[in-house]
Amino acid sequence: MTTAIASLDAFIHRWTARSAKSPGDYSGDYIITPEGLVRNNMDEESGRGGYYHFRASTSESQVMMVRGYLKAYQATKITQYLIMARTIADALIKYFFFGVIPSANAKWHSHWIVNGGAGFNSKETGHESELIAYSEAYECWPTWRKLRPNEFATAGDSLHWFMETFDLLSLLETAELKTKWLTAKNSMFREFQMITAPQKKIVYKGAIPFEFSNKGANLSVQPTATFRGPYYSGYQNPVPWHFMKDYTAAANMLQLLIDAQAAYRTSTTIMGPFAPVYHYDTSMLSGATINKFSWKGPDPNTFWGGFQYRAFTAVADFWQQCITSKTSNPAVTSAATVSTAFLTWLDTWLTTHPTETQIPVTFNEGVAPIADYKEPHIIALALKGSLYCKKAGVNPQIVTRVIGRLYKMLISCQVTTGDMAGSFASDPNSHSFNGFWAGEIMDALALYAIG
Repeated sequence: MTTAIASLDAFIHRWTARSAKSPGDYSGDYIITPEGLVRNNMDEESGRGGYYHFRASTSESQVMMVRGYLKAYQATKITQYLIMARTIADALIKYFFFGVIPSANAKWHSHWIVNGGAGFNSKETGHESELIAYSEAYECWPTWRKLRPNEFATAGDSLHWFMETFDLLSLLETAELKTKWLTAKNSMFREFQMITAPQKKIVYKGAIPFEFSNKGANLSVQPTATFRGPYYSGYQNPVPWHFMKDYTAAANMLQLLIDAQAAYRTSTTIMGPFAPVYHYDTSMLSGATINKFSWKGPDPNTFWGGFQYRAFTAVADFWQQCITSKTSNPAVTSAATVSTAFLTWLDTWLTTHPTETQIPVTFNEGVAPIADYKEPHIIALALKGSLYCKKAGVNPQIVTRVIGRLYKMLISCQVTTGDMAGSFASDPNSHSFNGFWAGEIMDALALYAIG
């Protein structure tokens, strides 16, 4: 498995952007820039059907690549992996967090997307001549445009990725670098705790809403940022509440996921996966049905399997961390319930599909999930969740069977020849491979190696 990590690392270095005519003037196919910006997709396919520019770098890909390299370092003790993680982490702060880690008690915000290549023009009416430069944060709603002064929007799920990654950096670094990342983690704690602010009267208080932003109506910028939008099951991760010892908030989040599993069973008769969206208001989807699970949300890809396996993996991680730290409370019991139900469903599906080389990736309303295309990073997510379940002490016969099957599936996806060798591209000839895929897969391989 460490050979697979080394091959993936070699691929990433081989596909680093080069030969810019001027700083940041990168074009063509590459997955990372020399400055450490990770592209969402290394080829020139526009993201989300053209919603964002094809040279976009997202906070999702950036932080997952940091985490992947940190886990690779933990598994192998190869210093170059830690050095690579530092480079990408520094780029995360410089470009997504607008350049600084604040001192204690100062506000600290991030933005979800920056330009990861050559500049391109705004599409905003009346501003078409404005250039969105390399490494500049920009916005995609209602079209590609420059940010207003002080504007930012943070994807809700990136908050827990940031905290986990900053925690891992603080554990692996020493001296001043350790202090730097502890400060970063504590700054994120302050932001995350706004979810449970006393003035917020909201169901499942402790669950992560869709977005944290200061956007206002008509592209205005509000003086105070707020959490808004529905709960996506795939955005939930109780690990930050474990860091902060707020097990009431964790229990509320996990109750959302228990109820999401029940809603999925009502829709499909299958127990384990999650109904994807819960609207507690209509703030980001006009006409949404309130206080009910749905397959409709501001991100229309609610059927995407990544949202299923991210929730499973996050809850299983929380469960095993609580078991390891000898923490016992109702939230831990709920995590065991959620994780075991999902793992049992996955084991049943794998058993009834003995020759399948992919797991379900499409989870539509009212029908059984299907494995209609190959996405190796989803296999990696399922493997991670299963490895965490093993650490938590789940039924060893089931989890050993699942881990063995998933690892074999994942390794079979690694490209061994050609210019995409080392990657896990489903179609190597297309050069389509996501930055967040690379980070998630490296993370899974490292966890498997650690055992």
